[in-house]
Amino acid sequence: MLYLWMPEADGVWQWSKGDRWIQAKSLEQLIQDITPYQGQDAVVFFPSREVQILQQTMAKTQYKQLGSDGIRYLLEEFVILPIDHMSVLSHFQAPDQVSVLGIAKNAVQTMQHALTLIPVKITALLPDFLILPKPEQKETIITQINGRLLARDHEFHGNSIDDLSLYLEIISRDQVFKYDGLSQEQSNQLFAVGTTETLKHYNYQFEAPAKPKQHPFNVLPKQKGESSQVAGYWKACAAVLVCLLLVQFSYDLLRWAKLKKLADQTAVIAIQQYKSWFNEPTPITEQNLKSQFQYKLDANRNGNTQALQLLSRVGPVLMQHQIIASRINYDASSLNMDLIAKSAQGLQTLVSQLNQQGFKAELGNIQTQDSNVLGSVKIQ
Repeated sequence: MLYLWMPEADGVWQWSKGDRWIQAKSLEQLIQDITPYQGQDAVVFFPSREVQILQQTMAKTQYKQLGSDGIRYLLEEFVILPIDHMSVLSHFQAPDQVSVLGIAKNAVQTMQHALTLIPVKITALLPDFLILPKPEQKETIITQINGRLLARDHEFHGNSIDDLSLYLEIISRDQVFKYDGLSQEQSNQLFAVGTTETLKHYNYQFEAPAKPKQHPFNVLPKQKGESSQVAGYWKACAAVLVCLLLVQFSYDLLRWAKLKKLADQTAVIAIQQYKSWFNEPTPITEQNLKSQFQYKLDANRNGNTQALQLLSRVGPVLMQHQIIASRINYDASSLNMDLIAKSAQGLQTLVSQLNQQGFKAELGNIQTQDSNVLGSVKIQ
């Protein structure tokens, strides 16, 4: 993980790999220095003076009742900007401590714009007081790092300091001060408000915050657009898939219904055809038609096979046109049939199709029979 520390005003950039801070005289120098880490995840610390932090006591139930929209207005009387122009983050710490951070939205946008020039992946944008170690209760840590003075008096509260004497006048002095890196003047100012019991020197060592991306004060805008786009993408895919399944199901259902109707009609015609051919007294159904027909074929296996072959080729064509043969006679290589159709045109169409399929078919006399027509057809 790479750590970057943004400058104040005309200050210098600093960077670290998790141990000491290294200065870069300019942004160009920084980019050159971190070239070996190009594309890596990076945490950026910005000047804490950009934020306003409020801490107050509040029951957890009240905190939940206020919600994020209600909590933001706790800062309203402490900031100059309209609250709608600020990004507000909050964190509840048991048993009853609430920390609220506010920062101008345009300040975050400006920082983001500056960071686009750096070839790393920014995962967190944190106030720079988090560079200091977490203080104990009733303890304030004051440290100067490469000419920049920071103070941290709580896990979720700290400051960038311009004037140490002014800062010491504001804060409570009923606490222990830990310090490091102070100039002689700053040390004198600190010693003036403390005693040997309340002043303790320590050796500063940078300790990166744990899980900086999930830190409550990470002001980097959450990638809602990206997550919502991903969620929207999968929702759209699911919707398209459901629509496709419904269309396919509807198509299959309609096709099945059509084929079922055709199959039922074909079965009825086949049964009628069988009865007209064999005058079978045994009840014939769709289920036993095949076995009965096979029985008749087996019984006539030694008969004229040419008639059966011709009949097997003509039969499907008759079924296709829903035409029933009331009489069949095979003589001298020709098949003579009396066919019942709905119209004379149907018989003419049948004869035409048989001729196209290689048969030699002739249409003879046509007579009216009830609502149908009876015609004689000779096929060779």
